[in-house]
Amino acid sequence: MEQLKSKPVDWVGKEHLGFVVNAAFSKENTDIITKWLEGLRKVAAEGVYAMKPESLHITVLDWVAPLFDYDGEDKRKLYNELYPSYDAAFRRITDNIEPFDVHFTELPVTPGSIILVGQDEGQFQSLRQEFMNSVNFPKGGKQPPDIVHSSLARFVAPEVDLAPFEEYARDNPLDLTQRINEFRLVETQREPMQDFSIIDTYRLALRRQGCGDFGR
Repeated sequence: MEQLKSKPVDWVGKEHLGFVVNAAFSKENTDIITKWLEGLRKVAAEGVYAMKPESLHITVLDWVAPLFDYDGEDKRKLYNELYPSYDAAFRRITDNIEPFDVHFTELPVTPGSIILVGQDEGQFQSLRQEFMNSVNFPKGGKQPPDIVHSSLARFVAPEVDLAPFEEYARDNPLDLTQRINEFRLVETQREPMQDFSIIDTYRLALRRQGCGDFGR
């Protein structure tokens, strides 16, 4: 039986401007994931790029996607045009979401990446849907994902067998709960979030008497 091979990406370490929204892990969870990634690096001497601790994040959506070129449009100019309406919409939505937990347990290995998948009570997807319904999405933009996840590693050249990575993920499961208290608007210059700065944060609402739970 032929071994499943990786499909290396060629953009790791390259400059790509983007403006994205994500959530950070706690220091405790970052340390756990970093230790897991240290073990992953021992699986193969080459062919895989593991995320740096400071770059780990939980993906929400892209305002201006790093790996999309928008038909050659100036991406910073596009961001500046989108920002007022995007910021207002995202702030309005997050002002009505209470802090919530995401439980991460799944570690799928795909030909392009290794991701950590979590489960919430629908908050991520409800936020994405309400945001997309509230703004004008630019032509050629990137649709939000439909899962809650964090990309832990990317497969780079050379092509490698995936079986050892699948075995490592199976034998070294992760079981993390992350409290989401805020989201971050981030400018990223080099992929995957190797060079970035935090533009703003969106704190979630404190519990208010008589308010229902978001997404329920």
